[in-house]
Amino acid sequence: MSRIRCIIVEDEIPAAEELEFLITQNEDFVVDAMACNGEEGYEMIMDLNPDVVFLDINMPLQNGVELAKRIHQESEDTEIVFLTACGMHAVEAFELNALDYVLKPVDEQRLDMTLDRIRNKINEAKKQADLPELMSKMMDRLEKKQSSYKKLPGELNGKIIFIDLKDIYFCYIEEEKTYIKTRDKSFMTWDTLCQIEKKTNFFRAHRSYIVNLDNIKEMFAWFNGTYKLVMDDSEKSEIPVSRNNIKKLKELLGI
Repeated sequence: MSRIRCIIVEDEIPAAEELEFLITQNEDFVVDAMACNGEEGYEMIMDLNPDVVFLDINMPLQNGVELAKRIHQESEDTEIVFLTACGMHAVEAFELNALDYVLKPVDEQRLDMTLDRIRNKINEAKKQADLPELMSKMMDRLEKKQSSYKKLPGELNGKIIFIDLKDIYFCYIEEEKTYIKTRDKSFMTWDTLCQIEKKTNFFRAHRSYIVNLDNIKEMFAWFNGTYKLVMDDSEKSEIPVSRNNIKKLKELLGI
């Protein structure tokens, strides 16, 4: 398991060494470097690209607030934890999207809370980064068995759920992402509508919708020769049917 890489930027050497000692009591953290002023810290951060920077607010040459702004301009993924002897800086810290702040002298229990927050933030970001690759691998395996599709994978709250085709009401595109709609939930998927259409017998009602015809409740004429389908989900969702697809729909429904 890769460790969480840290840099300490603190002009008081004893305080920096004490913080390094406390951080490295945790096996999943490592301190790559320490700097005693803002300019030196900036160069180290750009060179080493750490996961998190422990940053003193009051330093010579360049204070921590200005350095934090420069770091965020260069790397949005680097987390900032401010070190300060004054609690009044806490509001300013969070306005700069710092992950946390720690008062000096550092309290070990308070630091443990900060380290837990760092773990949670970095682990969640890693899960989100790994999820598309995991989904892609799963889809590759599933495509080898295209003739026997019975489920489609979808993501909800960081979990991959395998959804029975019969439980899918429709699939749709929203803000350039594809979603699977069941009776009362929506799951994001990395398949396109065209890929889902090939794996199922769902009907392409519209360029942004494909529909499981087994889960239609009713349909009605809309305007300019188009129709709408009312699904039997909990919201009674209305799905547009484009004019080019109406003839095929009526043939499938026998009307």
